[in-house]
Amino acid sequence: MSAHGEALTSIPAINVSKWFEGSKFNAFHLLLFFLGVGVFTFDGYDLFVYGAAVPLLLKSFHISLAQAGAIASYAPIGAAVGALIFGSLADKIGRKTTILICAAIFCAGMGLSGIASGPNSFGFFRFITGFGVGGTMPNMVALCTEYAPARARSTMVALMLSGIQVGGILASVLGMTLFPHFGWRSVFLAGFVPIIALPLYMKLLPESPVHLVKRNRLEQLRNFVRKARPSESVPDGAVLQVNQGSGKAPIATIFQEGRAFSTVVFWCVYFLNLYTIFGFTIWLPKLIINQGFSLVSGLTGLLILSIASIIGSYVAGFIADRIGSRPTLCLFYFISFASIVLTGYMTQFVYLMLLVSLAGAGFNGAQNIMNAYIGSYYPPSMRSTAMGFAYGLGRLGAIFGPAIVGLLMTLHFSYRGTLVTIGLPGLIAAVGVLAIREKYNFARQTASEKAVVRSA
Repeated sequence: MSAHGEALTSIPAINVSKWFEGSKFNAFHLLLFFLGVGVFTFDGYDLFVYGAAVPLLLKSFHISLAQAGAIASYAPIGAAVGALIFGSLADKIGRKTTILICAAIFCAGMGLSGIASGPNSFGFFRFITGFGVGGTMPNMVALCTEYAPARARSTMVALMLSGIQVGGILASVLGMTLFPHFGWRSVFLAGFVPIIALPLYMKLLPESPVHLVKRNRLEQLRNFVRKARPSESVPDGAVLQVNQGSGKAPIATIFQEGRAFSTVVFWCVYFLNLYTIFGFTIWLPKLIINQGFSLVSGLTGLLILSIASIIGSYVAGFIADRIGSRPTLCLFYFISFASIVLTGYMTQFVYLMLLVSLAGAGFNGAQNIMNAYIGSYYPPSMRSTAMGFAYGLGRLGAIFGPAIVGLLMTLHFSYRGTLVTIGLPGLIAAVGVLAIREKYNFARQTASEKAVVRSA
């Protein structure tokens, strides 16, 4: 072999995807985690703030419960459209750029909602808010999945997504504080404030490894590679490689390589759980008020739901990293179903709050694990597309949930029967998870390849 050939073969090659998977959680991952929590805090604020404001909006705009349910669906409709558009776009322009654009749209929509003159303009601005939210969540999850250590991925994503519940706590507390003095508009105007954090995100948020390779921004990627495993040496001339899957069109690819059936199942399970999350969360204060309790009690229920959901997210992630995503999902979906249905039989506030806590831990813990599961199921090149379509089409559940519950309440459907219609999808989702074809899971295939290498 020539000296030139020896020089070529001596250049080390690093599979970036496997490099990040094999890393240990450190300051680099912690920073990414907190940036993700910030994004999801205001995504969660959007979800909970409408539920907190509904009792006041009914009086301010002189609308019926059915109309309030319809308006509740505008943000999820926007989120569905945003997820479908920005999920695919992110695989072309980068996840970081997409997240920043969507965050700006979200903040603008929240601020404009606070100055809406009537229900029609308010509903339109809620759609704009949802449009921004729809692009942030799937791309932030995909970005975190790419950089997270494999052994802590489920826990990291689940805890990051618990920022949604932090947003719920913020919405509940601000509602209790601001409503008596400034009315419902104040909590929506407060949603514009996060726009001041955009410059910080521009500086600190990393871009997707796949996008950095495509754009030949290898020095930036090399910097992230070193930060992920600071104790290991990475030569300046090292060749950086990324698992990109088949390289075919992302939308087509999520249906290929044996993943078509599981892709559809993911969409259905997403639909079912988001139906439950939005149907229960948005109408919880009103449901509590209808049982004879005060608005403060309704907002307290929303606060307790948020806190329990954070705990549930941590517990779900901890369990999933040890026994796997599928059995964990089945368990938490069933907890969601049972707790919501039993809520209809509780008249004492303390026991009612206990079941509300279990319900929140169940459906939010399951949703966070499902996000991490989908993110790892697909190769990096199509990850944002897969997350975007699951989130976008699944958001149809978030559209139907509040609308159907509002309609049932308008028709004076029984309290217990309404709760059954909210909780039953959780049981169906548990069955759906069992149908996912695990043998086509990209993360599992990658793990099998590592096992073969070790045995060899």
